[in-house]
Amino acid sequence: MTRPKLIILTCMRSYSSLISAMLGQHSGLYTIPEINPFVRKALHETTTTFKQVRPRSLDGLFRMVAEFEFGRQNYDNIIKARDWVAEHGDWTPAQLMEYVAEKVAPRIPVEKSPSTVVVQGALDYALQFCPDAYFLHLHRHPVSTTASIAKITRYGEGKGVTRASHLDPETSWYDANKAIMDLSEQLPEDRFISVRGEDVLSDPDRYLSMICDWLGLVTSAQDLDDMRHPERSPFSKYGPTNAPFGGDPNFLKDPIFSQRPIPALPLDAVLHWEPDQPDRRLRPDTVALSIQLGYGEGTELQV
Repeated sequence: MTRPKLIILTCMRSYSSLISAMLGQHSGLYTIPEINPFVRKALHETTTTFKQVRPRSLDGLFRMVAEFEFGRQNYDNIIKARDWVAEHGDWTPAQLMEYVAEKVAPRIPVEKSPSTVVVQGALDYALQFCPDAYFLHLHRHPVSTTASIAKITRYGEGKGVTRASHLDPETSWYDANKAIMDLSEQLPEDRFISVRGEDVLSDPDRYLSMICDWLGLVTSAQDLDDMRHPERSPFSKYGPTNAPFGGDPNFLKDPIFSQRPIPALPLDAVLHWEPDQPDRRLRPDTVALSIQLGYGEGTELQV
């Protein structure tokens, strides 16, 4: 019998690092870094893929193994973790996720790698290898999300500009959230919920409690206080120099949660990040999906 797991499905730049770390401070939950478990059918295939295209994507996996197997995340233990991962290269995503669940038991592991949504076939693997998992769809308003994506693509400036430079931010938002909603049709109703990230950040006690209740967890006053301190996670800061990441670098730099009001943002706002189309606005299909996800007149939010 497999142990329960929570898999967060999200488009990039949708508060997943912060919110997943907050959830992980609940006494019944444990958030791991981004380990990209569903990219390929075997662990050695995943590591080979990332070594070729983006080696830093393996940092979260190495940090997790260093913490779980060797008790501490330091330079030497990361080297040991790399060897450990190589020795378990034949593991399927199901075996890797069950290993995680056993290590954090009786707490429920929380996994939130954006690659699960971005990489072709990964959503199918997630459902195939973890059919009994809970799936949380975490999303953010398309106007603010696309602006944030633009900062780390060809639309932005400075460090990281070349990352995913071929992607249109709006298309990235639409494709990710549409794929997640399509997946939801294959899941039992009690195994999927869709939550606006803005709601969680503006009223964490209410919405974090709601998520935990959905998972069958009782949330105490102490849990509510602890979830306001995502910085207490062993993965909520930069790791050793040979595996510094495992999540959003901006979050790792400043993992403190600060509750603040979130003003409304219209769906017909001009997308100022598009220099070649100064009057560009969201496409009709993006607006339609946004309304389906709860963004509309009088309800839309921004940070």
